[in-house]
Amino acid sequence: MDLNELLNIHEDTCNSCREVMVKKNSDYTGGKTAQDIFANFNSAKIIGMHPVKGLLIRVIDKIQRINSFTNDKELSVSDETVTDACDDIVNYAILAKAMLIKERKEKKYSTKEEFVLPD
Repeated sequence: MDLNELLNIHEDTCNSCREVMVKKNSDYTGGKTAQDIFANFNSAKIIGMHPVKGLLIRVIDKIQRINSFTNDKELSVSDETVTDACDDIVNYAILAKAMLIKERKEKKYSTKEEFVLPD
């Protein structure tokens, strides 16, 4: 693989991830008229967990799925591929970044405190 092939994969992945995020956003946030685009992650507050930490648990689930595939060379649930799990991780990273940016703006963090999560 050369750099151009890698950049093509990057572009294709970003385009695919964006399409998936648009489709899933309505499903996971309460429908097309919902006001909180992070509603499913903000539900982590119910158990006293920072929403980004709840999101990171979902990332770990995807990592474990990929790990299982590398160990067994197959997945039991066939309707989600390893590529799908990788794309989900990309989207979770973007969502985490967006949530932290929103939080920073609302709380007016200084640059030093920009992305510090509470314990």
